Amino acid sequence: METLQAKENYLSLYPDWEKTALLKDPFWLRDTREKTLASFKVTGFPTKDDESWKHTSLDEFYKNTFNLTQEGFVRDAVKAELESQGFETAKSHLMVFVNGHFNPDHSAVGELPRGTKVRSLIESLADGPLKRYFSHILPFENRPFVSLNYAFFTDGVFLHLGPGVHLNKPLHLVFLSSNSGLATQSHIRNLLLLEEGSSASVIEHYWGNNLKPYFTNAVTKVALEKDARLDHTKIQQESPLAYHLGSLAAHQAQGSHFTARVFSLGGSLGRSEMESCLAEPHAQCVFEGLALGRGKQHLDVRTFVDHAVELGQSEQLFKTVVDGHAAGIFDGRVLVRENAQKIDARQSNKNLQLSDTATVYAKPQLQIYADDVKCSHGSATGQLDVEALFYLRSRGIGAKEAKELLVYAFAGEMVGRVPSGYLKKPIEKMVQDWMGEKKS
Repeated sequence: METLQAKENYLSLYPDWEKTALLKDPFWLRDTREKTLASFKVTGFPTKDDESWKHTSLDEFYKNTFNLTQEGFVRDAVKAELESQGFETAKSHLMVFVNGHFNPDHSAVGELPRGTKVRSLIESLADGPLKRYFSHILPFENRPFVSLNYAFFTDGVFLHLGPGVHLNKPLHLVFLSSNSGLATQSHIRNLLLLEEGSSASVIEHYWGNNLKPYFTNAVTKVALEKDARLDHTKIQQESPLAYHLGSLAAHQAQGSHFTARVFSLGGSLGRSEMESCLAEPHAQCVFEGLALGRGKQHLDVRTFVDHAVELGQSEQLFKTVVDGHAAGIFDGRVLVRENAQKIDARQSNKNLQLSDTATVYAKPQLQIYADDVKCSHGSATGQLDVEALFYLRSRGIGAKEAKELLVYAFAGEMVGRVPSGYLKKPIEKMVQDWMGEKKS
């Protein structure tokens, strides 16, 4: 399906879908959906002529017709599957969504601290703070997939922490895509609002249990008020038939601290966009991630850090490993605006190609319009160290094992940056499994 045909398909789907799926939407939300769909009608889907999509082709995506009719079944017990991956689900607040709809039967939110709201977003539309932030932070203009998300989203999570509230366990959000006879799609929308001095750890976990292709389009918006702290981890563990497009955007007030990491492991096409506006002094932002691709996977990570005022700090560290015919993309941008003095911004990207047919495209960027700053960026792409391989082989280590040791040493830095506790063991297992090591 060509770009124009794909666009017309979505535009033609909306009227009938609106009549059946959006009957309970308040007026303000229907109005928002229609405005964003009108924006999508103007822009359409991106092509390779768009600079930010230059190295990411959507040709295979356009060949599919993804159904809005969702098959809401789950073949396997979600908790059992998570625990087989090393997650101790009893030590989390667990919310499970199936094909974009909250599934209470597989969830276990448990007792929450006083001053905490964790709810299905679609059931929170009357909430004042949700309405206030719903259309802010991440604009939809000239962002076709964000526009589609506004128009077609079905559900997601709304987290609201009151002043000084500390979420006592990680909030583990599982977004499962499950189908059999139809190619399906999920449009997911999350809003995380942390008031002054509050803190939380949130995990967004995307995976599939499917027989047909599917499309996940996720948008997460974060509002951090003064001195709030959020540790956010996205695990993109979609199936080989999946197309995953996700956007994470934050607005940071004075003294807030935002750490966001992404592990891109699955999907035929996976693209994760991360951005934050450090809107007040002394805000800090850390973006980091690891992408592991093989076969014909295409994994794309894009970042944007906007230093809007003085006295901000940001750090970025991303690594990519590609094998077979896989492609890895890193496009990172740091903007230091005029009069945003005394900024400390660092950006680093390192990539490892395990085959001659794998490709990496890296584009770190600094745009600096202030003069009293400390900013650095760099990118390096290479293959396994031949001398290191020879050294390991000379010590009696087989070729496959030596290669895996060196790859894990490269990727292990990102695993090591994961906080100890709930996430550590599962992330280690995912990386080891990717390399074929079935360690516990």
